[in-house]
Amino acid sequence: MRVVVTGSASGIGAACVEQLRAEGHEIVEWDLNGRERVDVSSSASIAAAVERLDGPVDAVVLAAGVSRMAPLLETTDEDWRFQMDVNAFGVFACVRALAPRVVRGGAFAIIDSMGGLRGAPFLSAYCASKFAVSGLIESATPELAVRGIRINGVCPMYVRTPMETRELEWEASLTGRTAAEVLAEYESSTPLGRVAEPAEIADVVRFLIGPASGYMTGALVPVSGGAHLGFTVPESSDV
Repeated sequence: MRVVVTGSASGIGAACVEQLRAEGHEIVEWDLNGRERVDVSSSASIAAAVERLDGPVDAVVLAAGVSRMAPLLETTDEDWRFQMDVNAFGVFACVRALAPRVVRGGAFAIIDSMGGLRGAPFLSAYCASKFAVSGLIESATPELAVRGIRINGVCPMYVRTPMETRELEWEASLTGRTAAEVLAEYESSTPLGRVAEPAEIADVVRFLIGPASGYMTGALVPVSGGAHLGFTVPESSDV
C-alpha cells in the first residue's frame, strides 16, 4: 500500500509513518521539516508535491497540525490565520489535491481533535479550525464515496507530543500553575488515568485506512481514554 502522510516528522504523524512502514507499506512523507518539504497551507506547495507523485495512492493520513493558546480577547489575527491556514485549509487543500490520485477502495484518515467536537478555553482559534475539519470530513463523505473513497477523522484529546508539551507550558502560564500540575489534571480527568502515546493514535489510523474498517466512512472517532466524557470515578469507589 502506498500512503501519503502529512506532518510526518514528529508527533502523531511520525508514529503513523513508523507503524505503516514497519508493516511494509510505501510512505510518502510530507512535512516542512521532513525529507520532502511540503507546506500544507500553500496550494502551490501541495500541487508541486502531487506532481512529484509517480503513480496512484492507496491512502492518505493528514496529520499536519498546529496550535496556539491564548485567551479569546488576546488572540491575534495572526494566531487565527496561522491555525486556520494549517489545520483547516491544509486539510481541505490536501483532500482536494490528493483525492484524484487515490485509488477506488482507498481511504483518508484525518487527525482531527476532540477540539473539533467541543470547545475549550484558551483554544478558540484552534477549536474553530478543528470544527472546520470535522465539518469538512462530514461534507466530503458522500462526494468521496462516489469515487469509492472513504474518509474518517480521529479525535484525540491528550497525547504526549511536542505540541502538547508546548500547550502544558502555555496553560501553566495562563492559570498560574506548573506544567506538571497541568499534566496531573489531564491525567486525573481521564478515566484511563493517563495521556495517550502517539503510537496509540497511530493504531487507530492504521485501522481506519485498512480493510477492517471497510464499511466506515464519515466517522469522527474519539480516542481520548474517556476524557471527552468529562467525568471520572474515584479509585476508592465501590463500583
